[in-house]
Amino acid sequence: MAHPDDAERTENAAGPVMTDRIRHYLGAWSAVSVVQFFVAEAAVIAAWRGPAPYTRRLNLISDLGQVHCGLHGTREVCSPLHTLMNVSFVLQGVGMVIAALLITSAVLRVAAYGPAVRAEARLSEGLARAGTRRTTPLPGFRARAAVALGVAPGGGRVSRHRAIVVPRAATLAVRILLGVAGAGVAVVGFVPQDSQEAVHLAGAGAYFLGGSLALVVLGVLWIRRTAAAWPVLLCGASAFAATVIGGAVALHVPEPGTLERFMGYPITAGIAVAGAVIAYRLGVPARQARALRRASR
Repeated sequence: MAHPDDAERTENAAGPVMTDRIRHYLGAWSAVSVVQFFVAEAAVIAAWRGPAPYTRRLNLISDLGQVHCGLHGTREVCSPLHTLMNVSFVLQGVGMVIAALLITSAVLRVAAYGPAVRAEARLSEGLARAGTRRTTPLPGFRARAAVALGVAPGGGRVSRHRAIVVPRAATLAVRILLGVAGAGVAVVGFVPQDSQEAVHLAGAGAYFLGGSLALVVLGVLWIRRTAAAWPVLLCGASAFAATVIGGAVALHVPEPGTLERFMGYPITAGIAVAGAVIAYRLGVPARQARALRRASR
């Protein structure tokens, strides 16, 4: 029968230190929090007071955040709850920026898969120890790294280990793109379309392009690491394709609202899915430890 101390040791060995775990949890749930946009949008649409009913097919999302009632382009706009919509935009952006800052590349690039994260930590420690001596020859350097990883020297290329097979630059690109997209949608909230439209459009463009590309790269990185890779990749690819089309025609289509939502909705959904995957996997060691403690009683 397992001893309770075994569960404690398992939990301590299975995950990062508590501060790192809290950091990644905050980042993951910040990503999930972007779904508040859908709730806010529905509430603001319900309060719409334009001469014609608001429709997701014909009206743009930014119409909901316009401060003043009146004509904007060819659309009559009147959104009494514009403040709620703009606050939602800002919170969405803040959540994305926090996620980009707090979720480290080591966790993000392996979809928070525990064994790979721990192998990455062991590799970093091994390389740091080997690198402390400048006279260490390259073969010894690689051997120390392999030992730190638990890979026998000569038992395979260290560069092929699951902890480091994903290019670091790609993961860094995801975080940068996510941060740019978050800053962009925050600008959309701070600068409504009827104040400085050029700035507003620049923020929206950063969100659509940065968010969709971040999901495309992340989805590709996560293939073979989690089944969620495909929904994330699909969200990013569809949003990017819609963004290219929307930019090419300047949203001059019979249903501009529909096209814009194909540009934006998948980004929000994909980021929330990615955050949920990371949050769930971060909790696996603790759930395993609790199960072990229950089994030992």
